[in-house]
Amino acid sequence: MIRIHIFRNQQKDIVKYTVDGHANADKHGKDIVCAAISVLAQTMILGVHRILSAEPEWKSESGELICILPDNISIENRKQINALLETMVLGFDNIRQQYPDLIKIYTKEVR
Repeated sequence: MIRIHIFRNQQKDIVKYTVDGHANADKHGKDIVCAAISVLAQTMILGVHRILSAEPEWKSESGELICILPDNISIENRKQINALLETMVLGFDNIRQQYPDLIKIYTKEVR
């Protein structure tokens, strides 16, 4: 089971996301569900870093990815980052709808 946790601040901005677990839809290296979720999660880190020049704090290990967005993001960059991250969440949800027994998405408000 893949568990995705989306953490939002009081303004509903995504400030952190985590992905952990394995779908086990196929053997290691051939699991398209895990691959799809992983690509979305990692591409957002690349986009935030390279396109918007923000420095997210992140960690990726086998079966786990954590991304924490910096607090000091300009308003303009925050709008662009929100667009990227909301697109990622749409992608996660689309995959979850296709594989509801393999993916769970949780959202939590943080202060």
